[in-house]
Amino acid sequence: MRKKRRRVRSSFVPFRKHPAPFAQESRGIAVQVGGPRVVAMTLAEELAEAVSADVDERQQLVDAALSVGEWLADQGHPGRWDKVKPAEILRCLDFLPRFEQERFLFSFIGLLGHGALTGQIPLRSANRSIEEISTLARDEPVRAFARSTAAQLQQPLPS
Repeated sequence: MRKKRRRVRSSFVPFRKHPAPFAQESRGIAVQVGGPRVVAMTLAEELAEAVSADVDERQQLVDAALSVGEWLADQGHPGRWDKVKPAEILRCLDFLPRFEQERFLFSFIGLLGHGALTGQIPLRSANRSIEEISTLARDEPVRAFARSTAAQLQQPLPS
């Protein structure tokens, strides 16, 4: 006698090209699911390309993105840039000289801003993080960049 195979239905789609939406319906109940996952290297490369970064600037963006990505993975949120906590990340970089910490913050702001403008990072999360960075930064140019980036994210995008 042959055993009858049961067919299991799953909503899992391997190698899905588009990230899952922020909220899904489950039996009429709204369920909050994670935001899109951001690959640190991809975000850094996209931003470097968008701003025509030279080799050194590109490396700074990559280093900053990988630092954030590593911190997120250590916290159990790999790729979830909407979960970043700039103060905690900066605390992990205490061993760096002050000018390198400021350079990191400058790149971090750029990455968050680019991610928000391209829809990879939720706007509210990016703005919250950028505002936090502006209070953490000690150098005026970094604080000014944070303020201008936050202001740019408040403007409606052109159609």
